[in-house]
Amino acid sequence: MKLLERWRQFTRPRADYSADAIALFTRFSQRHGLAYVPSDVPVEVMWEFPVQKKLVWPITLGLQNADELNFGVPGFWSYFFPFPSIAAKFESYIDAWVLGEARIVRHPGRFRITSSTDLEMLTDGKWTKVYGGYGDPWDHPTLMIRNL
Repeated sequence: MKLLERWRQFTRPRADYSADAIALFTRFSQRHGLAYVPSDVPVEVMWEFPVQKKLVWPITLGLQNADELNFGVPGFWSYFFPFPSIAAKFESYIDAWVLGEARIVRHPGRFRITSSTDLEMLTDGKWTKVYGGYGDPWDHPTLMIRNL
């Protein structure tokens, strides 16, 4: 019986959180006074924030696969899902990035595919990993970038 219920979870249509993502991205851009350009890519929502007064690096915010939030800067791309359980944390991560309270750290491996890149948040004076990914190209002269 549990197997059947589990199967039903995967066969149900997923909720589309496009309107919620647009509201989240709008709050973010208004709170920080950031300009953005909606991107015409084949995903539900994708906004590009170019380098501007409060951004040292361009950032990308997205929603794909109906409930997967994305945050990206050159050399880093992340996936946070499902939307209902991660949206508030995601919003705090992108706010922290703008405020300089988040950083992206590259941990080089012997090969690019074995290199990892972590998003870390400054919490109580200590850097804490909130996301990790592997294999993305890293074109930065240092192993850490931050919006300062």
